[in-house]
Amino acid sequence: MTTYILGVDGGGTKTVARLVNTDTGQSWQCLGGPSSLSLSVDSAVKTIVQQGSELARQAGIALSDISLLCGLAGSSEQSLCLAAQHALQASFYQVEICSDAKTSAWGANHGQPVAVVALGTGSVAMTLNNQGIETLIGGWGLLVGDEGSGARFGLHAINTMLWEMDSGQELSDTGRLLSEQVGHERSDILSWLRTAKSTDFAALLPAIWPWQSRCPVAQALVQQHLQAVVRIIQTLDPKLPLMLIGGLAALTAPLLPAHIQQRLQPALGDALDGACLLARHLFVPISSDARAGFARQA
Repeated sequence: MTTYILGVDGGGTKTVARLVNTDTGQSWQCLGGPSSLSLSVDSAVKTIVQQGSELARQAGIALSDISLLCGLAGSSEQSLCLAAQHALQASFYQVEICSDAKTSAWGANHGQPVAVVALGTGSVAMTLNNQGIETLIGGWGLLVGDEGSGARFGLHAINTMLWEMDSGQELSDTGRLLSEQVGHERSDILSWLRTAKSTDFAALLPAIWPWQSRCPVAQALVQQHLQAVVRIIQTLDPKLPLMLIGGLAALTAPLLPAHIQQRLQPALGDALDGACLLARHLFVPISSDARAGFARQA
């Protein structure tokens, strides 16, 4: 009897999926577009089914052979989570959806106690204590939260550029760089803002970050980002191992205050590892009879 589990780490920029044969240890992995439920449930479901289908093809199995566990941004909103789960249950044998914070915490220290801060398009933190109790910090989205994230960085950058423009100042180097990307005229900027998503704001960071040593505005934006990350860390239990993960972790960690750097430990895994680990804990082996019954129902 073989059990196949599919772990998914889905955010606002990309989705990584890993199919594992838990009997043999063989695995298959692929990368796809965003699957944050906050952006679109339909798009997220489509991305996950496409990835699952591709990995199932590589493994020579059907989607109905697979138990799926997704750690998705935006899943804390129950209506979105339930809608995605219902849609995915039409394709997979078993489906569980949880927050990407949960999978990050489980992956960072392989299910052991940890305080983890995930910095990517959005931001979220979670602690997993010695009693196995999880505590979520942040994850409120760009409108009111996502402090220390790429999206929040980009939003602050645009706001700074607009103040430069409105006050009649000569644009800073950072302002000029941004205006090249979002427009020089009010009409063009408003058009960009009307359709901009978290991923669009986050995409501005890589161009600005290298300018921090040459442009005071870029330097101020980086400092604002660091202060936000420090504020998140200060809410976490100081007795737990502290780990920083996500696309911005490597850029952020070396610039944090010395006393925080001394606390940081390298993560043992990532959110995708956590999704696969959780899947092993939650899903029981699937018998061939059960698979056949599911296939008939589908």
